[in-house]
Amino acid sequence: MSRAVIIGAGPGTGRAVARRFAREGLPITLIARSERTLRAAAEAVDLRGVPAVTLEADSTDRAAFNAALDEAAGEYGRWKHEAHHSGLIGQGSGRP
Repeated sequence: MSRAVIIGAGPGTGRAVARRFAREGLPITLIARSERTLRAAAEAVDLRGVPAVTLEADSTDRAAFNAALDEAAGEYGRWKHEAHHSGLIGQGSGRP
């Protein structure tokens, strides 16, 4: 099954994208820098009956960010969709 990874899943666009993927029934991994932000985003997705995995990481900390992506891939499998909404400009993670 496809999985979506949302980086920067805080309020605003990231959370809206997560809800959109949830409406499609995709399992979602949410990555954000604060537990409070992740909890709110997960609740918004869970209201649609879709499982959400949360991983806390600051995308400006490359080591922490890569560790979160490694955990997402290792624990929850490959993903097909990736959406970056952390406010950083650059390329995708280059991950599965």
